[in-house]
Amino acid sequence: MATLRVVSWNIRAAIGPGPFPDRWWSRIDADRLRAIGAFLSGLEADAVALQEVALVSRDGELLDNAGDLARQLGLNVRYGAVRSFDVVDESDARVGVGSFGNALLSPHSFADVRVLALPQAAMDTFVEPPGTAHPAAGVTYANAPDSIREPRCLLLAMIGGLRVGTTHFSHHGSGERLLQAQATVDAFADASPALLLGDLNAPIEASELAPFASWTDGFAEPPGDPARISTDDGYSIDQLFVREAAVSGCRVLRASGDLSDHYPVIADVEVA
Repeated sequence: MATLRVVSWNIRAAIGPGPFPDRWWSRIDADRLRAIGAFLSGLEADAVALQEVALVSRDGELLDNAGDLARQLGLNVRYGAVRSFDVVDESDARVGVGSFGNALLSPHSFADVRVLALPQAAMDTFVEPPGTAHPAAGVTYANAPDSIREPRCLLLAMIGGLRVGTTHFSHHGSGERLLQAQATVDAFADASPALLLGDLNAPIEASELAPFASWTDGFAEPPGDPARISTDDGYSIDQLFVREAAVSGCRVLRASGDLSDHYPVIADVEVA
């Protein structure tokens, strides 16, 4: 039996907490990223899953969240993204290009790595059903702001005999998250043992996480327990699921402070 220490963290591209700023790529802070790396270094993890990871070329400067962390920590790295965007300056002139996705870091080697684009809901479906308590309730994706829809992906790899995946589900749209949850479960197929880490933008009791019903929730605390809160505004949306593996010590590390608007989740996973 081997025990792997695993960590999941939405690092918000090292721009820090607070309202998401216009031209956010200009706010990527190298010192903050190094502080994120220093915090991770103290955890001595076998697998680190990161979300909201930026790779940006801006006026010839390369801002590489995942690569910079890997070099700082002496770890192997894999990066997956299906969202790209133009990088513009204050006059809206294009000065580069960027991507936003997920990363895996590990002292162990990677095998069988792949990236899967997760599904999006049809344009004629409601972001949320009419009558629900959501600003976009009764609004179709076709009539919603572009910011409602953002391509998402799943990054998969074999690490230390464990099939590991990290993902970041849609911020808006429980129906879309349900599609993404089912696609994620399908992507693991019959892989065993298996581990999913990520910002699923849904609490454990949410109906859109039903495809994980046969998986094991890493947290010992019940739904709604404050110990599960993983964001600075009080949401419990960062999850850890395993299949055919045992989990111990799953907890949120609020000692990371304001390095991001999320706190890391850490656990020990036992695999045969």
